[in-house]
Amino acid sequence: MTVTVNETRASLEAVCARKDLYDAAQIVSHAVSARSPLPILSHILLAPDASAERLRLSATDMELAISLSVPATLKSPSACTVSAKVLAELLGGLPDGEVELSVDHSLALRIKCDRSTYKLLGLPAEEYPSLPDVPGAHRFRISQERLRNAIRQTLFAVSTDEARSILTGVLLVLSDSTLTLVATDTHRLAMRRAPVAEAVGEHQVIVPARALGELQRLLTDAGGEVEVSISDTQVKFVTPSGITLVTRVVEGKFPDYTRVIPTQFSRSLTIPTQPFLRAVKRAMIVARNAAKRVILRTVEDKLTITAESAIDGTAYEEVEVVCEGSDVEMAFNGGYILDVLNVVETEGVRLDLSEPLRPGVLRPIQEGAASEDDQYLCVLMPMQIV
Repeated sequence: MTVTVNETRASLEAVCARKDLYDAAQIVSHAVSARSPLPILSHILLAPDASAERLRLSATDMELAISLSVPATLKSPSACTVSAKVLAELLGGLPDGEVELSVDHSLALRIKCDRSTYKLLGLPAEEYPSLPDVPGAHRFRISQERLRNAIRQTLFAVSTDEARSILTGVLLVLSDSTLTLVATDTHRLAMRRAPVAEAVGEHQVIVPARALGELQRLLTDAGGEVEVSISDTQVKFVTPSGITLVTRVVEGKFPDYTRVIPTQFSRSLTIPTQPFLRAVKRAMIVARNAAKRVILRTVEDKLTITAESAIDGTAYEEVEVVCEGSDVEMAFNGGYILDVLNVVETEGVRLDLSEPLRPGVLRPIQEGAASEDDQYLCVLMPMQIV
C-alpha cells in the first residue's frame, strides 16, 4: 500500500458526541494491526476532515485501511494518534454526552467527559501513514444491499490455504456494466453476477477475503450505493454512510473459472430450500465424523439424504423433489451444500447433475427468468461413495 506522510504538527482541540466517537473508533479498529513491529500501526489517527466541522478517524495495517468522519466542533484543526485499543475501551466506558479532546506538546491526548478526565499517550501524527489515493480509471456504483449479498454468497468458498494465495481472495471482474464475484477452494466454486451503474472501464482484481469480510460487516440492507474504484494494486470502497475502505489486491492470475462451470446436464432436481436445508443439517450430525459425506439418491419424486459414520451411526432423510431425467446417486460434502443453502433467499433451488463423479451445480430458482447480469450459482465437486 502506497504511503504518504501527514504534515500536520500542531495540537488538536475538538468536541464531539461520545457515541459517535466510540462507534467510529470501533469501526476503524478492525484495520489496526495486532502484531505489527511498528507501534504507530496500533494507533488510530484523529485529524480534521476536509469538510468543515467533522473529525476523521483512520486506521491501517498497510494492507487494509478504514476511515470515516464524525460531527465535531473543531477549535484547533490539527491531528494526533492514540492507541486504538485504549481509546475504544475508554469511550465504551464513559457516560453519554459530549467528549472534549485536546493534545498537548507531549503528544498526549486529553479526554474529558462529564467528571472523567484521561490523558492517553500518543505518537507524532506526521509519522502516521495516510490512506492512499486510488485512481478512478476503473470505477462503478452498486447498491449496497446487492453488494452485501454478493459478498455473502461467495466469501465462504475462498480458500484458506496460504500456499495458493490467489485463491485466498475473491475475484472481482468489471465488464459491460456487470460485476462478477468468483471464489473457489478447488472443491467448490461460487459465482455471483450483479448489475452496476456508471461503470467506467473493464478490469479484474483479486480482493483479499479479510477485506471483503470487513466490507460486508460495514454494509446494510438500507438504500444507497457503494462507490468502487479499482487500480492494478488497490481497491477503494466508499459506503453510503461515508466509510472508506481501501485494500491491497492479491497479486497473481486467478484460474479461468469459466472452464470449471458445467454447461450440460442429464438430470435436474427442483428442491424446496428450507426442507432441504433442515434435512442436510440433521444428517450432518452423523456425517461430520465421516468426512462430512452425505449421499443423495433420487427415487421418482423423492430425494433421500443419507450419512453413515462408524462412530455415530446412520442418518436417513426424505425430501420431496421434482426430478427431470433418470434417477441418480451422488455424494457431496454436506457442509458445502449448507453453505449455499444458508445464503439463498428463494423458496426453491435447482441441483443440476450429470455423471456421479462429475461436478454438480446448485443455484436458486428465481421468479421469472434471471437476467444474465444477475445470477448466482455454486459448483460442487462430488465425493466418492464408499
